Amino acid sequence: MPASRADPSGYRQNGVTLKYALVVRPSFGWKTLLLPLLTFGLILGHPTHSAASTTFDSIKFWTGTGTNKAAMVIQWNDGGTPTSMVWGYRWNGTATGFDMLCSIAGTTSIKNLDPQANSFSYIGSDSRLAASWTEFGFGNALDSVVFSYGGNFRTRTDWTTGYWEYNVFGGQFDYDVYDSDWNYLETITYNLTGSYYYSGVEWFSSPIGSSHRNLIDGSWDAWSFADNFVPVSIIDPTPTPPPPPTCKSIRKVSSADLEIVFTTTINISYQLESKNDLLAPTWTAIGEPWNASSSETVCAVLINPQVERQFFRLRQLP
Repeated sequence: MPASRADPSGYRQNGVTLKYALVVRPSFGWKTLLLPLLTFGLILGHPTHSAASTTFDSIKFWTGTGTNKAAMVIQWNDGGTPTSMVWGYRWNGTATGFDMLCSIAGTTSIKNLDPQANSFSYIGSDSRLAASWTEFGFGNALDSVVFSYGGNFRTRTDWTTGYWEYNVFGGQFDYDVYDSDWNYLETITYNLTGSYYYSGVEWFSSPIGSSHRNLIDGSWDAWSFADNFVPVSIIDPTPTPPPPPTCKSIRKVSSADLEIVFTTTINISYQLESKNDLLAPTWTAIGEPWNASSSETVCAVLINPQVERQFFRLRQLP
């Protein structure tokens, strides 16, 4: 039923957030109008974080597909709330911490200091989140992380007032230890089983980069800004709510067909529903649920000439 329009930008949402479209059929023919956005539960901003510790089941924003799960935490340490936020990532096979960041952030850009070298960018699911890196000879350094939502703007920039510390939990890798004069001492193996519960997380400041850190089922990664170059502890993160869908347009395609265009979030599941009376207690599903593959989805609806008016909503599924 939905037909996706190509759009490289990611856009994400969660909660019970609804967008209504009212279609009226007067005697002189069809006309359409849009009602204001109606919301049940929290749409913009952040949900109230309960005293219970975060688990994978409480994460609202997931991207990727597969049987393995990992979580990514961003902690700005800027005095804003929430202090830290968490997203979820699914995959099969092999994936790194960098893969998870690129899949979640709407834009991940990597610039090279050499003007003759190529720059790279990756498109992920959450268009509100952007990460910027600089490529050096020894590897890539995270410069800034930006999160923009509902008129709010959060960002911290690396190497001027602090740096982004990379913390990990779960997985296995080897790393070398050196003394203060950079003399090699030994090689240590990090090896911990993952956990779906934040209460079981033991953060470790990673001695390896995110592109060399292989995820396992139950892994957690955290990017925490060390203000004034002083690392701080990661706190229990708040699940990030995806943005709500919005109705961009509605038009009559033919005497039998209606087209409704919604903004959607890649990899989020939706269900189109309708009813003839807005005060009626129940909604009727139209077609089957689907996973959005684009930031814009076109829904084709058959017009019932026997119905005077009809209301539609796009509901995001858990």
